[in-house]
Amino acid sequence: MRAITSVRDLESTVGRRLLPALLKSIAELDEHCRVFTELSPIGFLGFADASGRSRAISVGGHPGFVGITSATTIELALPSDLGDPPASGGGAALLLMIPGLRETLRINGRLTAGEGGKAILDVEEAFLHCAKCVIRSRLWAPADHEAASHASHAGDGPDVGEGPLAGAGVLGLLARSPFALIGSRDGSGAADVSPKGDPPGFIRVLDGRTIAIPDRPGNRRTDTFHNVVERPEVAVLAIVPGEDGAVEMSGTAAVTDDRDLLASMRVKGKAPHAALLVTVTRAAFVRQEAIAAAGLWDAAKAPADLDRFNVKRAWVDHVKQIRQAGLSAALVRKAANEKVLGSGIDLDYKYKLY
Repeated sequence: MRAITSVRDLESTVGRRLLPALLKSIAELDEHCRVFTELSPIGFLGFADASGRSRAISVGGHPGFVGITSATTIELALPSDLGDPPASGGGAALLLMIPGLRETLRINGRLTAGEGGKAILDVEEAFLHCAKCVIRSRLWAPADHEAASHASHAGDGPDVGEGPLAGAGVLGLLARSPFALIGSRDGSGAADVSPKGDPPGFIRVLDGRTIAIPDRPGNRRTDTFHNVVERPEVAVLAIVPGEDGAVEMSGTAAVTDDRDLLASMRVKGKAPHAALLVTVTRAAFVRQEAIAAAGLWDAAKAPADLDRFNVKRAWVDHVKQIRQAGLSAALVRKAANEKVLGSGIDLDYKYKLY
């Protein structure tokens, strides 16, 4: 399968990064970020551990598990069964979610060990991620929760031969999963965790050590793709609504535009422009204590004050905070208001999911 190995070829395939999407990234945590962290009971952390292995794990378990100690510093607890600790001072990325809210908050920076099992994330950028992957996956839909619970009693998936993916529980969960988190790093070590969502089974198992994940329309930052062109190591965490088990995979990735593969990934008649091809070196079905404790699909634990967070207001304020020079950036800042931005987002969600 052809691999895309240069930024030029990548952008000719998936398009260039758009300025408005990049302008939504801020350099420090503002009041919108603070409210989001207070409401969020769950996060997904991407990092490289002390041995150099790429990891993607869930963290948290209750609202406010992230402590904002300054505008550029947050503190959080790491799981006790983590294994090798994160590399000190290495790039790390945290994606926060609020049950019922479609948008996510992504915070990227550098992670260092704190006291008492805590870790400190020095923030380098924060931004809201668009809701398309959550909408496509129907992550918070009760009907999908029931279907997933029923499917959990089905078989363990097709026989794909030997390899890491043939481990107990792995294939069955991948067949049920509509949502995954991908951790990657660029050549400088800066980390990112990107969410991916689609109907269950969108993570295509090609053989006992290879998966393919389609790239659908999103925020047009294409962070994962740009990262793997520079550094191929990735981690993938696949989850299923209503379940507290997940499959964590580590390996190396490449971007492919193989026609036959992409054609087989059509949804609503539309094929993705590219896919992430991951050669898996390690895969394990692991119960996620943070997901279990958070009760993400328990209506009784849903935040009653979700309206404290105004997505459209946050986006507008984030765009206006950016001080990037240039006429294009100035025009984007000037045009940013809740009505215009809100209408554009609503239309984008409605007509450009695929």
